[in-house]
Amino acid sequence: MSSKAQSGLRTFKRDFSSSSVMPQSSQEIEWSSSQPAAPLTGAQQRLKDIQDALSGKSVSSEKKISKEPLASSKTWNKRPSDPDLKPAPQKRKLPDSWSAAPEPKIQRSSSSATKHSGIKEVYVLSSTKDKKRKVASVFLSQEQTRILKLVQDGESVFYTGSAGTGKSVLLREIIKALKKKWPNSSDAIAITASTGIAACNIGGVTIHSFSGIGLGTESVDVLVNKVRKNKKAYSRWTRTKVLIIDEVSMVDGDLFDKIAQVGSRLRGSPKPFGGIQLVVTGDFFQLPPVGKSGVKFAFEAKLWGETIKRTFNLTKVFRQTDQEFVDMLNEMRFGCLSGASISRFRSLSRSIEYDDGLGPTELFPRREEVDRANSGRLSGLQTEAMTYTAQDGGPLALTDSGKKMLSNFMAPEVLTLRKDAQVMLIKNTDENLVNGSMGRVRRFVDPMTYGIEDDVDALAEDGSSKSSSKPPSKPAKKSAVVGTVQLYPEVEFVLPHGARRRVLVMPEISKVELPNGELQVSRSQLPLILSWAMSIHKSQGQTLDRVKVDLGKVFEKGKCDGQAYVALSRATSLEGLQVLNFDPNKVMAHPKVIQWSKTLETLDD
Repeated sequence: MSSKAQSGLRTFKRDFSSSSVMPQSSQEIEWSSSQPAAPLTGAQQRLKDIQDALSGKSVSSEKKISKEPLASSKTWNKRPSDPDLKPAPQKRKLPDSWSAAPEPKIQRSSSSATKHSGIKEVYVLSSTKDKKRKVASVFLSQEQTRILKLVQDGESVFYTGSAGTGKSVLLREIIKALKKKWPNSSDAIAITASTGIAACNIGGVTIHSFSGIGLGTESVDVLVNKVRKNKKAYSRWTRTKVLIIDEVSMVDGDLFDKIAQVGSRLRGSPKPFGGIQLVVTGDFFQLPPVGKSGVKFAFEAKLWGETIKRTFNLTKVFRQTDQEFVDMLNEMRFGCLSGASISRFRSLSRSIEYDDGLGPTELFPRREEVDRANSGRLSGLQTEAMTYTAQDGGPLALTDSGKKMLSNFMAPEVLTLRKDAQVMLIKNTDENLVNGSMGRVRRFVDPMTYGIEDDVDALAEDGSSKSSSKPPSKPAKKSAVVGTVQLYPEVEFVLPHGARRRVLVMPEISKVELPNGELQVSRSQLPLILSWAMSIHKSQGQTLDRVKVDLGKVFEKGKCDGQAYVALSRATSLEGLQVLNFDPNKVMAHPKVIQWSKTLETLDD
């Protein structure tokens, strides 16, 4: 760096400390009165000033912020509008509570951060909803498109398909299309699922919560009176135009009939569900319903056929491209394995080879096993721990029902991370970083200086100064707040085709809302989970490049409930799948499901 550029940088640093003009965050946030906060969007102007200083241009403390957009592709691509600018506090401090921290939008960092990281792209992953964020384009197959059209035309449909056929993708597109159909009626579409986890994944509530019947063990007469006394539940029934039920495989047939009759009585219509259009999906070969008197599937309900006239089976598999693997999974799904498939599954007991530092995710049937495996791997890292405690809110947050809703969020209440921890992103952010993207924590940084001061040695790889690079003799565990500075993890994600990208991960807000938009509970937490291990139940809908499964732990229950099929079908390839204790004698499918599946329509591309 030339002496002129160094002089310019020193001038900027001196003048910036006394600057009285900084842009304010475009979103108003209520700060703690004891901790004045500088908004993150001030980094945009500081970045431009640093570049000016490095090029030898003088930087004045009285310099006005230009109203022209930044033209260089190496600088921030968006700035706040003029009304958002006003004098900032003199001292640049972050608030004590990270939940009150300014929420930056996803923006590309400067070339200075590129030098430090060795990665071409460095981003800030924010908790705000950026309407201009480029998300992955969704391309539906012909069969998916035809089902979507039927739904838009008002048909009540059920669709299913083997793992990886795009059931969840289609459901999100259906929800999006229905919201466009009724833009001025927020409670026209009721988004529900059989379980809390499935409901959280699609931004809805459980079918029990929507209907207002609770567990639904009483008679229809009692349930109808119960709902009529609940004004909100009664209003939902009368105002809903489309009812979506995801993971219907776990809805008992008798419960399906009860809900259908309750809807009919409340809406004063002889039709099941009072004539509401139904969009139902799920895979009956996976997790079955839990009933006291044995299994009765939803398709066995008396009113199923009267309610749903069209039932479809998706056939195009997107998750796996290896036809051999697709055929093996289909054989397992139907409980009819060939000798060749049995031999191939047994050969998968070898370890998975990888060279990018990201090991396979091990799937377990119980949450306690997941917690034990992740905690053990985390403790083995000889690096300092940072703990992030979620900020929960909403009118039901302190109630038993609200706590149950919060427990269904993928984002944990308490998240402890260390440098080199293996993590998974649990939110779609853009066309490359999606739910399921895997990475490693590289360091913990101050978002106020991220991407700007890296080039002047503000932070070392372990989040401290470069002069103290030795790891602590006894790894400590502390809050992610150091003094008045809140530190967040920088994660290096591995993208498709081996590309890598470093991202500063900030908190995201997850919500449970009723169909009319009324908030039930919310959680603000980093959109990350430890990914050395995961429960089979929470892995439903996930696509994992590397999977390890000990089927001995799954089969020990002595019955086939689809968990083995769910676990193995998360993998994208045979090369990325390790299977231990495979027993073909315990692979089976329910005969009722096999027989009923033959009646499904197919819409070939």
